[in-house]
Amino acid sequence: MITLTQAGSQLLWGVCFLLVTKLFWELFFSPLRSFPGPFIATFTNIWRAVAVFHGRVDRTHLELHRKYGAAVRIGPNCISLGDPNLIRTVYATKNPWKKSDMYRPNDVLVNGQRISNIFNTQDEDWHSKYMRPIRSFWTMTKVLDLESLIDETLDKFVKKIDAKFVDGANAGKVCKADDWLAYFAWDVTANISFGRHYGFIDQEKDVDNLIIDSTKGLFYFAPISQIPWIDYFLDKNPIVRIGPKPTLTGVLYAFGVVAEYQAEMKDHTKHEKNASKKTSHTLDKYVQLKKTHPDLVDDNQIVNWLMLNILAGGDTTSATMRAVVYYLSKNHTAYEKLVDELDHAQLSIPAQWRDINGLPYLDAVMREAMRINPGIAMIFERVVPEGGFTLPDGRYIPAGKKVGINPAVTNRDREVFGDDADVFNPDRWLRKPEETQEAFNARSRRMKDVADFAFGGGGRVCMGRYLAVLELYKLFATLYSLYDIRLVDPSHEWTYRNAWFVYQYDIPVIVSRRVKA
Repeated sequence: MITLTQAGSQLLWGVCFLLVTKLFWELFFSPLRSFPGPFIATFTNIWRAVAVFHGRVDRTHLELHRKYGAAVRIGPNCISLGDPNLIRTVYATKNPWKKSDMYRPNDVLVNGQRISNIFNTQDEDWHSKYMRPIRSFWTMTKVLDLESLIDETLDKFVKKIDAKFVDGANAGKVCKADDWLAYFAWDVTANISFGRHYGFIDQEKDVDNLIIDSTKGLFYFAPISQIPWIDYFLDKNPIVRIGPKPTLTGVLYAFGVVAEYQAEMKDHTKHEKNASKKTSHTLDKYVQLKKTHPDLVDDNQIVNWLMLNILAGGDTTSATMRAVVYYLSKNHTAYEKLVDELDHAQLSIPAQWRDINGLPYLDAVMREAMRINPGIAMIFERVVPEGGFTLPDGRYIPAGKKVGINPAVTNRDREVFGDDADVFNPDRWLRKPEETQEAFNARSRRMKDVADFAFGGGGRVCMGRYLAVLELYKLFATLYSLYDIRLVDPSHEWTYRNAWFVYQYDIPVIVSRRVKA
């Protein structure tokens, strides 16, 4: 009769045998064995999850690619690609490569029902079907219709900055730029989406924990997405849910806003009064689609669309905003060039797109901030399609394997951006004195193609990218026309955590009114 001790010993030996067998297979027989990378990553995804959990996976990926080259094995079935030339192939518009299952933990679970969204769905047909009715709302031409809503938030923000940090007894008070830029970004998102602010600026805090819950959700999603089946035992556990419930707070908030909007529509007098005063916001436009697309659009679908605004609009743009303030405070030359350009432009306040669209140095600063500190700095995973894929160097990746590119890697490609690719240098976006116009156009086009990948690629490119550009350019043209914004200590270093979105902390600044020459 086998004792418990013997049974346990046999189980242990069995597990060891399986591990050794798997390691032997991955090292000598796996079709990915020719791809270098961390040893542990050859036989387990735990390496990936741990690397992401530490919050510096962008640096890790960059170091790996500079050590091993254009293709690095970061999991038993996953290859990280660092060649910018492959962006248009992996993230094609026609016959797109399918998103991997890494996105599935981003589903929200409401009343036992698992709800995907346009961002994370793996179903390309479903994505195209539900993007089609709203795609035209997000062209730059249509986004400019929302400029007055951004102006409302900008006016509110400037008045609050004046009162809290610039005027009277509060002059010289330290401003936590990381918090206040997030408040602005999230309130802009709300005003554009619902025609009202969350109240972050007014109340000077994270209202209803929307920001902190969103952050917790991404802190969960980022490492779990590297081993996505674990999510079934954590957040999607049907018995006891474990984890921060990614996106749930935002979904419930959106359902509440839609319900209030529907109630307001029934009160025709109130609705007409509000409508006469407001630019048509996103919710207005989405509700109108019930009439033109009754077979597709209901309240659940409207919430699904609004979730894109809520989840990405605040976090990604605030990440870029913090980068602009931080890097300009660290680079006096760039700072002076920007304010000189803004002074000569003699802008109205808030700055208007028609006046700032052609300012070359403002454009250079914004592009450089998004390049060196992309708001999303993890691999956008895709599944190799049927037939497999052969890299330019001849190595073959079979169908079904996961591949992807991290914009934090391609954005620092030295062949594209120069030997100083790790340095904040807006001048790289300007024509050099000895450079012909033709050569500059080609270099600029190449840099833009690569850096714009921070917004995604192909048919899954970020829907709100033009809105983000409008918001960023208007904010900083306004702020740097009005204020000097300096780090309390120029040598101070921020802290950050990469959890799909990039979160930066500890940016204490002094804001003072500019005295123009």
